[in-house]
Amino acid sequence: MPGSLHSEQRPWIALNMAMTADGKVSGPRERRASIEAKTSMRHMSEFGSPRDHARLLRIRASMDGVICGRHTIESGAIDLGPGPAKYIKLRKKNGLSPYNRRIIVSASGQMDLQCRVFQEDFSPILIATTETGKAACEKPFRTMPWIKIHSFGNSQIDWGKLTCWLKKHWNIHRMVLEGGGMLNDAFFRHSLVDEIFLTICPVLFGGKSNATISDGIGIPNLSDATRFKCVEHKCIQGEMFLRYLAVKTD
Repeated sequence: MPGSLHSEQRPWIALNMAMTADGKVSGPRERRASIEAKTSMRHMSEFGSPRDHARLLRIRASMDGVICGRHTIESGAIDLGPGPAKYIKLRKKNGLSPYNRRIIVSASGQMDLQCRVFQEDFSPILIATTETGKAACEKPFRTMPWIKIHSFGNSQIDWGKLTCWLKKHWNIHRMVLEGGGMLNDAFFRHSLVDEIFLTICPVLFGGKSNATISDGIGIPNLSDATRFKCVEHKCIQGEMFLRYLAVKTD
């Protein structure tokens, strides 16, 4: 597929998501008015169990960085950090720094500065944006030295450039992608997802406007789809915990 890279040029990228049995990652109760446009905006749900959240933190504890889109960090009190002390200890046991690096993707550069993630300075934050987006967000973040802004394209983000830059300049060898659906779609379309951690929760939302694990453009042909193989599966109290690895093709 266009834009695909050899894994040695970029970080190992794992996607971690929880979804309903019908594939939704947001629902009606997660809607609220957009601060900028005063229109309905979908937000990531918290319908997963505490067990699923603990899995999220264990996954983060094995990663150099966490990456997500701006709608994800605007959906709640999210700091993208390692969590309680026991997970910081686990990071050290895994040979990693105490705190993971944080990457937030926004092509427009328009973000709510009141988001919790921007108030927490325990580790650097990179805002990955475009030249247009960089112009929009440089001034608001000027007083926050732990937040860096870098453009990876003029009006659209060059995903290959971004991922290679993260490995070369930020020493990110392993990274977890945590949504939302539009960002996931971009990574899937450019064959940048090596592993998937997926929790299927025993609840259904329905609704064609509710977000899914992969929204956006999608792929034009079935032959363009990245293939995955299930390598782990476990059912605990109605939740399915799955792990997939990408099937490498020539």
